[in-house]
Order: sequence, then C-alpha cells, then structure tokens
Amino acid sequence: MLISTRSRYALRVLARMAEQHGAVPLSLSELSARERVSVRYLEQIFGKLRTRGLVKGKRGPGGGYVLGMPPDRISLFDVVSILETEFLPASCLSESGGCFTGNGAEAHPVACPLEESCVTRPLWLRLREMYYRFMQEHTLADLAGGRI
Repeated sequence: MLISTRSRYALRVLARMAEQHGAVPLSLSELSARERVSVRYLEQIFGKLRTRGLVKGKRGPGGGYVLGMPPDRISLFDVVSILETEFLPASCLSESGGCFTGNGAEAHPVACPLEESCVTRPLWLRLREMYYRFMQEHTLADLAGGRI
C-alpha cells in the first residue's frame, strides 16, 4: 500500500500547525498556500480529522483551525489511521489473505497456496509491525521538531 496524498498532506499541514501550537488559528487558505494543497482537498482532510478530535475549528474573524490536543500527544499513527486503511506491505496480509491473479482490472484475490510455507511472509509481517511501532511511537511534535 502506498501512503496516499491525504495522509502525506495531512502530516505536512499538521506539522506546520504543531510548530505554532497555542498560537492563533490557521485558516485553510493560509495552510493551502503554505503547503501547496488545494483548499478543497484540505476541507475533505480536515473534515475527517475534526470528527476524530485532532483539529478544532474556530469561527469568526481570525478563525481557522488549531490542533485538538498538544502535538506531543498526537501520534503519526493517529493521523494516518484516520485517513488510510490498514498498512499492507504485501497483499497476502489483507483480510482476504489472498494473492492476486490477473492484471489490472482483471486482477482478483485468491487464497495463497503458500501462506503457511511462504519464505517472504515473515518479512512482510515484520515490516508491517515496524511501520505500526514507528508511527505509534512518534508524534507531530517529533515531526515538526525535525526529530524524525
């Protein structure tokens, strides 16, 4: 699975907000200009982040968005898990547990006949575990502070 632009943009924008945590709210148009992401796309992203409490909207003059909690309490996993499905370095780790046959639109999942004996399956499981651990251990404060 590739990390989508939703998650990449969200992490960039939230890291900017973490740099100014506690300061004035930032408007989506300001964040859009700084990070070169369309306002419309940010509206979609922030709608999801707002419903989960990662950001709060402030209305009126000088309004905009602020983080919903201190940046050292928001893990990178908190952000990405709202915007992505499960991280799967290989399709055999999906809920269907299958491999894919065919190409392009013709591809469809099938049970992997090598699931129990596959030499690479432990690699994919370990990679997924490393991803989860890293994303859960690091916060927006780490990202904004250049500690990653």
